[in-house]
Parts: sequence; structure tokens; C-alpha cells
Amino acid sequence: MELSLKGKKALITGASYGLGYSCAKVLAEEGVDLAICGRDKDKVQNAARELASNTSARVLGIRADLTVPCDLSSLVEQANSFLGDIDILIVSTGHPPTDPFTVTTDDDWKQGYELVLQPPIALSRLVLKGMKEKKYGRIIYIGSIFGIEPEYSSVVQSTLRTGLNALSKCIATEVASYGITVNVICPGYFDTPLVRELAKKYAVSEHVSVDEILSSWAAHSPVKKFGNPEDLGALVALLASPRGEFITGTTITIDGGAVKRF
Repeated sequence: MELSLKGKKALITGASYGLGYSCAKVLAEEGVDLAICGRDKDKVQNAARELASNTSARVLGIRADLTVPCDLSSLVEQANSFLGDIDILIVSTGHPPTDPFTVTTDDDWKQGYELVLQPPIALSRLVLKGMKEKKYGRIIYIGSIFGIEPEYSSVVQSTLRTGLNALSKCIATEVASYGITVNVICPGYFDTPLVRELAKKYAVSEHVSVDEILSSWAAHSPVKKFGNPEDLGALVALLASPRGEFITGTTITIDGGAVKRF
């Protein structure tokens, strides 16, 4: 399928590794020029060089901490300077504090908001003016299946990811007439460095091995395995393309059938 993405321009957060990097890789292979960001300057610049050397895309790596408001405005300024107006915004963030309600603190909730909701709110506001002028835009938030079926052991994420779904619906309704779509992709368990780090934490708290945790997570879905990050990247490419013009204001699971609702 021809996605007609060549020449489009995308800003992707959290793209030095993991799901964000996979989104960047697939889009770069489709001819999209990129600005990617991560908290570690060396890692994000290495990722940018790798993407540029393996594709025909122009790629800029930017160091940015998504929990710092001035970094968010600087990120968009640098991306616009390198790319011109942004056609596609993909917001992929790290994992908020992972604990049940009786263990979480006020600081956990604050950190969660600053990571899960503050970046998509601020970045969407900053790119929408240019998208409206172009009459084209794609905003995609990488959420979680916990935002659809809450998980008690991850109350901060479950609560705030649900808010992300509502944010997407509200913005999508407001900007639909400008040719802009806004969606949330809700991944299940994927084989990423972040998942493996979280497995170590759960292994300690539950007094089991990391392999036992990983095995239980892989078995969470009917397909009994972890997702391939590039499959998520392919879904992002479809939503980001002109072919995705009639998909907006929705949450899309990519989870091997783990979520039971329909």
C-alpha cells in the first residue's frame, strides 16, 4: 500500500530507543523527515545518526526532558527550524511511577502528570497552529492498555492514560474540520528495554525471577508472546498518512488480543 508519506515532517518524542524509536524507523523508511528527542543527548543523537544513515530521511536528534516545560517549547522551536512546519506529532513518554493506590504518594501523582499528560497537552498546543494553516495534521499519542482496562498495581498510569484518551477525543472533535486527526495507540506488552526494566522491579517486589515476570507478561495475551515494536511503527505510519484521514478521536489497541472489551 502506498501511504504517500514521502516529504512529510514528523516530531517524535522518546525516540532514542524502544517504541518511539520503532515509530521513527518506520516513518524514516517511508521517506518522512524527522526530529526526535530523548533525555540522553548521546543516545538520541546516536539514534538520529543511525536512522539517517539507513534511510533517505533527514533526522535531527534533540535532547529534551518532557517533564520540563521550557524543554517542550524549545523542542518544537528546534524541530520547526530543522523541518519547517510539523505534519506529524507522535508523543511517546516513559513510564510513570508503578504502584498500587495505597503505596503512591503525592509526588508520584505529580511525576505521573508531568510525564503522561503535560507533554501531549503542551506539544499539541504548540504544533496545531501550523497544522491548521496547512489543513493537514496527524497527532498520535502512545498510551497503554491500562488506560482501557485499569490495572490496580499501576494506578497512576491507569488513571492518567484514561485522561489521555479523553484528551485525544476532545482535540480531535475540535480540529477535525482542519484535516487534522488525533488518536491514541494503546500497546500491550512489547519487547522493549523499558518492559525489561519494569520486570526487574516487579521481580523484586513479588520475590520471583525476572524470567517468571516476563513469561507471565508474554502470556497476558491470547497470542502468548510480546509484541514486535516495528508492528506498532507500521500502525503509526498508517495513522500518520493521508490514508488515515477517517480515523480520528479513537483509541486503538495493539495488544495481541489482551484487552477483553470490544
